[in-house]
Amino acid sequence: MNRISVLFAAGALGAAALTAGCSSGAAKTAGAAGGPTSGSSSSVASTSSSASGQNPDAGSGSTSASSPAAGTSSSPNAGTTSSAPSSAPTHAAGSPCTTTEMPSGTWRAIPDSEGTGAVAADIAFQNTSSHTCTVAGFPGVSLLASNDHPLPTNVVKDNAAAVTTITVAPGAWVHAEMRYSPHIAGPGEPQSGQCEPMTVHALAQLPGDSAWARVTLDNPTMVCSKGLLQVKAFVSGQSSPDGG
Repeated sequence: MNRISVLFAAGALGAAALTAGCSSGAAKTAGAAGGPTSGSSSSVASTSSSASGQNPDAGSGSTSASSPAAGTSSSPNAGTTSSAPSSAPTHAAGSPCTTTEMPSGTWRAIPDSEGTGAVAADIAFQNTSSHTCTVAGFPGVSLLASNDHPLPTNVVKDNAAAVTTITVAPGAWVHAEMRYSPHIAGPGEPQSGQCEPMTVHALAQLPGDSAWARVTLDNPTMVCSKGLLQVKAFVSGQSSPDGG
């Protein structure tokens, strides 16, 4: 082999080696470039997955936060409503009777009670409650016409008998006797015909009570002398003996 051929072969080998080195470097460069890109994608996916995982937690947390609030708002109220004691006022045994225990009354004429132009009648009340109460004193009375229009009323207490405190058991009665004139006109009233309009209903007030109970008369009557009623204190029972 001559000198020129040797030089040519050596040059070819060098070129081949240079080409192979470049190819390997390019591959390494490409691999280095692809590695971070792939890693970045994986990281983004992981971040996305983590964010997705946080959203359900946040939603659940929001629901959980609102549910207890709603529960706190409604449950105690419901519990209070169902378990709270009644707000109705209690009535201690021996407390004065009121229209709660005696919501209505009766007015009945006493047979054979007529005398000197006057008659007697009883206003009576029954204890319709389930507990005992007491009555001590005189009734208040207000006379009413058929249309419930108030009529002149003048109540005078008869203190001939001492006032006693009556213990009224459930179902028991008390009554107060009244005496009035249905015929003899008083000063300033017509001396013939009706002295006053007919009393058809009345309202009565128990001693110490502020409310009025409705009373129904067994027979409508006139109450002359501007509705003058001489009233005795309450006693036990539904009515007075015949004759008053």
